[in-house]
Amino acid sequence: MALTSWNDSIRFTSLRLERLLVFLNKAFPKIREGAVAMRKVFIGDMTREEFRKMMETARVAVIPTGSTEQHGPHLPMKTDLAIVTYVVSKAAEELYPQVIVVPPIAIGYSPYHLCYPGTISLRHETLIEIVMDICRSLRHHGFLKIAIVNGHGGNGAPSQLAARRAREELGLKMVVVSYWSLIPREILDAVLETKIVPGHACEFETSIGYVVFPNLISSDVPKRRKPPSILPGFVWNIDELTTNGYEGDPSLATKEKGEKLIQAAVEGLKSLLQEFINL
Repeated sequence: MALTSWNDSIRFTSLRLERLLVFLNKAFPKIREGAVAMRKVFIGDMTREEFRKMMETARVAVIPTGSTEQHGPHLPMKTDLAIVTYVVSKAAEELYPQVIVVPPIAIGYSPYHLCYPGTISLRHETLIEIVMDICRSLRHHGFLKIAIVNGHGGNGAPSQLAARRAREELGLKMVVVSYWSLIPREILDAVLETKIVPGHACEFETSIGYVVFPNLISSDVPKRRKPPSILPGFVWNIDELTTNGYEGDPSLATKEKGEKLIQAAVEGLKSLLQEFINL
């Protein structure tokens, strides 16, 4: 009896250990994912002391720039802001604790979208001064490398001008890049049917939207409309370039396309920031 009881006890203990191992194997990835998700990379999420601690390891500060503007009848007006914030946050989390992110600039240079309701625009001089003031603050705290990661086409020229001033006036090392430029051309060609990048509220942005903000996309996604003819070099407003505030064919967008595009953008930004850290 004693021997049988002992064997039963061993079998029972082994079974419990096996179940525990199965549980740990399933739980560990979730625990690890949770730990990664808790990594604070945005200054606004940190306490003063957490920021002080990050200053010991952070080598690059990132300024995301977006817009608040119409994106056709189907995408939210924060599309540019939401996408660039997502890309920056994922790349920064993977490079933690070497990268810190300032609060994204939510309004950009968008006067050519004011023809549709809801668009809010800064003057380009205002955007440049906002970026410069952020750079001055970061310089004050000891950061010498700053990357402006852009999510809106209209911010490109003002961001370049601000970066040049920050280099000359503040002695900072600067990088300016739009997230879509980091996606390899072969991936864009393989994924997109329209080949329009970044376009506006098109297959490209709508596909990424299905990953970043799927619940904010209208169920009535429009199809291609023939764009009007535009004189080369013409300084246009968006209602002169499109027929309803969007380009290409948003109806071709899918979540699967968006996942491939966003992953490539994150990897591209991660590589760029790592090079900048090592510069």
